[in-house]
Amino acid sequence: MQDHLSPIWRRIRHVAVFLSAVAVLSRLSYLGIRAFHHDESLDAWFSLQYLDGSYKGYDPVYHGPLRFYLNAAFFWLFGQSDSVARLLPALSGIGVVLLPWFWRRNLGPIGTPMAMALLLVSPTMLYFSRFGREDSFFLFLTFLTVIVIFSLLATPKRWHPSVLLILLVLGLAVKESVFLTVFIFGSFGMVLLAQDFFIASFSQYRRKNIQPDYKEFKREILIEGVNRRTISVQSKVLQPISNKKIPEEAIRRIFLLSGILLMFAVFLWIGTNPGEQKDVPTLLKLGAYGMSLAIVIFVCAGFTARSRVQFSEIPTLRSLCVPRTTGWILGVVVAGFLFTALFTQFFQHFGGPGSITAPHGAIRNGLTSGFEYWLGEQATVRGDSRWQYYLVLLFAYEWLAIALAGVGIVSVIRKPNLFGQVIVWWACASLLIYSWAGERMPWLMIHILLPLIILAAIGAQSIWDRKRKGLTTFFLGIFIVLGLGYSTVTSIYSSYFRGGEPQELFVQAGQATPEVPEWAGHLEALDRLSLTHFGRHLEVRIDSDVYWPYGWYLRDFPTSSYAVISKDSFPSTADIIFVPHWDRIALEGEFRTYEEIPYEHRWWWVPEFDSGINGPRELGDLISSWGSWIWDREPWDSKSGKCPASLSGSVYIKKEIYELGKEYFKESFPSRGEKPSYGKACATVSNFLRGDQ
Repeated sequence: MQDHLSPIWRRIRHVAVFLSAVAVLSRLSYLGIRAFHHDESLDAWFSLQYLDGSYKGYDPVYHGPLRFYLNAAFFWLFGQSDSVARLLPALSGIGVVLLPWFWRRNLGPIGTPMAMALLLVSPTMLYFSRFGREDSFFLFLTFLTVIVIFSLLATPKRWHPSVLLILLVLGLAVKESVFLTVFIFGSFGMVLLAQDFFIASFSQYRRKNIQPDYKEFKREILIEGVNRRTISVQSKVLQPISNKKIPEEAIRRIFLLSGILLMFAVFLWIGTNPGEQKDVPTLLKLGAYGMSLAIVIFVCAGFTARSRVQFSEIPTLRSLCVPRTTGWILGVVVAGFLFTALFTQFFQHFGGPGSITAPHGAIRNGLTSGFEYWLGEQATVRGDSRWQYYLVLLFAYEWLAIALAGVGIVSVIRKPNLFGQVIVWWACASLLIYSWAGERMPWLMIHILLPLIILAAIGAQSIWDRKRKGLTTFFLGIFIVLGLGYSTVTSIYSSYFRGGEPQELFVQAGQATPEVPEWAGHLEALDRLSLTHFGRHLEVRIDSDVYWPYGWYLRDFPTSSYAVISKDSFPSTADIIFVPHWDRIALEGEFRTYEEIPYEHRWWWVPEFDSGINGPRELGDLISSWGSWIWDREPWDSKSGKCPASLSGSVYIKKEIYELGKEYFKESFPSRGEKPSYGKACATVSNFLRGDQ
């Protein structure tokens, strides 16, 4: 494909530049508009710790250290703010939008801009590109890793092992989910190797069974000589009996589908709590899966050996052998050096933090503790959601990508090729594994969505290649335009206007309400008033259950502290005290000097999308509720009583400080953050929606 010469590719490049510019604008604008999530504040806090030299080392509870290093560099360069704390995921989100260009020869002139456009306007991708966790950065590294893996398989170069292993180490230094990446593509490599063995042996078998067919033909040859004589010549030529194509596509189709079904069966066998396997441990079950694939490879290799096919002719083996042993050794050495540098804080601290989750030295913690912690966390089923959680979110936000991905799967199965096999396996395995894992969080959906969008681009290109005219093409175009419009509008509202409100399913239980940064601003103002009137800083105590994200917002506050507070250990000497609603006290006795101000610390909504379906009426109500939510983002109250709710808290403030605040602000003090109002759908909810304090 000569894309540098083709007029259509020149136009596609212009489109790509435009989409890139919009990606930069959408990812970097108003990064600080939403209050910090609990996890965001921790990421920013540990980055500050590395900047001031108090970072204790890698602990899998908080994931890998690489983003702390990079965030610390951004803080040093640009200052400390909410926007700067979210700069790394924003830049990573921009990179994810741009990376499909590397696959333009595989995606085609329609698939390439479609992939970039879907990544650009995706509500999920935009939201978590502006979310200060590690997932956007990890997704960017994963995308690069898959690009290198495909390049190694298709056009191997000597530098591929080094780049691939470096990317895996970088991924491990960001998040332990790199083990899932290794599992996904390691299992795919085994299936691909078995497939190549079988294709080679089958091809040889076909060649051995070709029977000769002798055909006679006449050819007149004029021989000019002295006498100008002409003779006729007859000869017999050996021709193959058949020119039928070896059914390589059928073999690829069988191996692809069989491999996916086998993986599905294994995870059904493991069950939904991989961290608690009483009969057979999860690792043994995964080992049985790997052994099954190894047996298939061995059998197919045996057929190949009997057919006397050289193993050097096997495409997968040839790809691995091109870099030679020296290339792989160099890659291991470079990756090992980088791993040691990242997990030892650049060779400064070889000891670990000494926590329960990271009890060993830095090197061993990086190699084993992360995986052990991740496997143990799956038994907790964090997020309190069911296996269909991601499917529900995908159909709610990304139905255009899902529809086109379905077309892409059909097109790949009909005409399988290496690129299509890689993407289908990546998409199916990601959806399966993340749905199987016990921890289901909204930000993990981006790891499922990325390969689905690439698959959707394949589907869009296949539709274009057919070039069918008439009503089908017209309605398909309308569908795509409406889908892109829906995604664009939803992205704008969910990221800029409702980014921190619980009616969006992206908002998880750790999301702080707008009242939290408002209270942080109040405290700074009240501290200045206290210095002016009383000559001292305020003493602020914050209970551990509501400390984050105050720990980030009050990072420069001179006398705020983390505390474990109960009704029996209330710090009566403090000027201002923050507690959750279950630690409220009566304002009597020694506490008569305080004013109590209720506020909402966090809010969220997890709809019970599969509860109470006992007949057609309940099903109709569920469909109606979902339709209402998709149209106007009106949450509903299921029979379980779960609707947008909040973690309520109370602020206890000394009366003299309270009076200063009222006088200073010249208005009702303190101002309460704006809360979304909902209709009758949430009439039974507690906390802020009903006013229960």
